[in-house]
Amino acid sequence: MNAGLLFYRARRTAACQNVLNRAAGPFGTVLSGICVCVRPEDLNGDIARLLRGNTVLFLLSSAPERRPECSAAIFRTLRVPLDASGEPKGILGLPGREKTGYLIESADQAIVLLPDNPEEIERMLPRVFARLRKKFGFADNARESVRKAPTA
Repeated sequence: MNAGLLFYRARRTAACQNVLNRAAGPFGTVLSGICVCVRPEDLNGDIARLLRGNTVLFLLSSAPERRPECSAAIFRTLRVPLDASGEPKGILGLPGREKTGYLIESADQAIVLLPDNPEEIERMLPRVFARLRKKFGFADNARESVRKAPTA
């Protein structure tokens, strides 16, 4: 499976990419496009470009608060309804210790919105890959990797 990687105002790019590569390997996931975005006005275009050739897009964003900085803009662009507390309805939340990520799915693609924090990403990825395994039918060795991945 091909996956794009977009860093939005991220600072810990190499460490985050290493965690992602380790987790994605057993699933046959190849990061086929990596992009860095720092300007809000470029975000939607970069997402669209990376989704053209990839099944999954990992979007790693700075997260000065609980969730990634670009969350509100992404939810607005995709017309995701929000509840009274500002959380998206119908989107899989990816709780970490101090941060929250999200898995946004369409019929044949997914955007994984993650904080720019390797430790938090490591906590979220088992749930991400378990869901993507169901959606895209990964091989059995991937199931073992998710089962053995740290969750706490």
